[in-house]
Amino acid sequence: MSSAEGMAPLDQAQRREGSAAATPETPVIRLEQLRKSFGDNLVLDGIDLSVAAGEVLVIIGPSGSGKSTLLRCINLLEPADSGRIFLEGEEITRKGADVSAVRQRVGMVFQQFNLFPQLKAIDNLTLAARRIKKMPRAEAEQRALELLRRVGLEEKAGQHPHQLSGGQQQRVAIARALMMEPHVMLFDEVTSALDPELVGEVLIVMRGLARDLGMTMLVVTHEMQFAREVGDRLIFMDGGRIVEQGQPSEVLDRPNEERTRRFLRRTLQLADSLEELTITEQGETV
Repeated sequence: MSSAEGMAPLDQAQRREGSAAATPETPVIRLEQLRKSFGDNLVLDGIDLSVAAGEVLVIIGPSGSGKSTLLRCINLLEPADSGRIFLEGEEITRKGADVSAVRQRVGMVFQQFNLFPQLKAIDNLTLAARRIKKMPRAEAEQRALELLRRVGLEEKAGQHPHQLSGGQQQRVAIARALMMEPHVMLFDEVTSALDPELVGEVLIVMRGLARDLGMTMLVVTHEMQFAREVGDRLIFMDGGRIVEQGQPSEVLDRPNEERTRRFLRRTLQLADSLEELTITEQGETV
């Protein structure tokens, strides 16, 4: 489907060696005691987290556990109440930090595609590069075509979003984020709005970014097979805290925490059958 599929995958050590954005001593992303509330609702409760260069960190957890807010704080879309965030050793939560410069280094793809409906696919890609990075039109369009080719959509460059399927629109959104040459990519449940038949084409593109480009990625997802095959590390969040973390296969197959086991048991049951599930008086599915 895309040029990424035919390339030999890199192992984790090669991916980290090939990424010069940070060293093992200086993680690409580091969070210190990050806290965030919305009114009386404590969403992030003292998060400590480091992400190494070239690492694919997968984040799972129930709705409301703070996963999306975590990504939005890293991209400075939400201001943290307290704590600090470092990007390649630089504190980006300090007063006076250049928010625009940070967002050029930290790309983000959302559940909704957020494409400009009046613009063709190629123009959706080139708009920010031309306006923010002052990239000449010819250079921007050449890079845009290269990225559309990577996500398998070069032939769709002249089409508008309404002419594309949901999976194609999401792949355009990924290519658009890559136009700014980010050092980190954040993916916030990017397949949850797609029909099941379209999920795979987006996950293949994300797998290619990890394996072939060595891209540092934080991925909020419910796609456990993707987490198992592509993730270097998996964290399970609940109540604004990191409950458990480790290699994806270890956490998914042999979780240490009862809360993790309960979440995975419900998730797997929902994937297989509803017959054995009941709803408690507290509204929990067991």
